[in-house]
Amino acid sequence: MSTRFIIKTAGLILITLGLLISAAGHPASGIVVDQLGNIYFIYTGHGVIKIAKDGKLTYIHQNTDGHWMCLDERGVFSRAKPKYFERITPDGATPAIIFAGGGSPIVVSGDGNFYYCGGPNRDLNPGALTVVRETPQNEQTFFSPHLEDTLSKLDDGIAGLAAGPDGSLYISCWNSLLKVTLDGKVKILLHPVAVTDCDDDPADHRASNRGKPFLRGLAVDSAGTIYAAATSCHCLLKISPEGEIRTILKADRPWTTTGVAARNGEIYVLEYTNANGPGKEGWYPRVRKIDRRGNVTTIADLSPKRN
Repeated sequence: MSTRFIIKTAGLILITLGLLISAAGHPASGIVVDQLGNIYFIYTGHGVIKIAKDGKLTYIHQNTDGHWMCLDERGVFSRAKPKYFERITPDGATPAIIFAGGGSPIVVSGDGNFYYCGGPNRDLNPGALTVVRETPQNEQTFFSPHLEDTLSKLDDGIAGLAAGPDGSLYISCWNSLLKVTLDGKVKILLHPVAVTDCDDDPADHRASNRGKPFLRGLAVDSAGTIYAAATSCHCLLKISPEGEIRTILKADRPWTTTGVAARNGEIYVLEYTNANGPGKEGWYPRVRKIDRRGNVTTIADLSPKRN
């Protein structure tokens, strides 16, 4: 039997029948939380959903693709339009939200610039092997040649981006975690990433990906603590500034972690069903929250109801 759910928005009722089938290679990792406590996440194949503080869900943007988005806290891009990406908040609105319809992680750093992944050989077009810096005036420059060299030596690729409290970029990969200062210096924080309690579920069901935690979602709090969604391990990792790794949330199959956001000591986790397989297996999202005491609650669950 087919299943369905209904989400009411301003002037819109969306009805989904059957399993979600998407052309994207993996479901979304995009989740952000603003200073008022509103949560925004991407439902792959549909768009961006807002969870208000009262728990009400509404669509604020519709799109049939999309993996990542980022929050521009100060609104430096509130009247600008990144070249390859879409600002989905109104002109002048702060904070601004930028949406990635393609497959590149994105972030606005504390230096007021926008960063995304470029292609191979220092290509400024979206990709997954280099990083491009873009100003609000749409000036694009290749960022950190040392990063490209480091990734090549590690035989790894970029899976997530986050901004640290000092403006540095944090980069998660399939099996590495890096930090890049604003002058382009690269530090390898972890390689390989050892997840002792990993529920190994290789991305794309490929044996060649076995043993790689696939760190897609990434967040860094004000103390420099890193949170990484280890998608192929079905868990969320907490990494101290000293490099100590600890699993703080597990997801039972078919769920797995794909995105994470940190705000005021609380952690918000985006999870999907069957995220390491094709869309025909059924990609449905939920959002869980870890409070300051470590309590876990489910805030939203868009999976079909199973009796």
